[in-house]
Amino acid sequence: MTNNGGGIQGILAYVTTDKNRYLGGDPLALLAKDKEELVEISEAIAEAFLANILQLVNGDYLIIKKS
Repeated sequence: MTNNGGGIQGILAYVTTDKNRYLGGDPLALLAKDKEELVEISEAIAEAFLANILQLVNGDYLIIKKS
């Protein structure tokens, strides 16, 4: 993705606890066993890549890198 002046640079990961929403592929999709693991995984990825976490209305997390 290109730099669009402060917008989203890219989606790093999608983290869910629902196996029906886990699709794999690009971006990385991870299946957590419970809400606690979902939060831990999301926070670790966001910290490692200096990224932001967006919680979706369905409870899943999207880790995005902003420019």
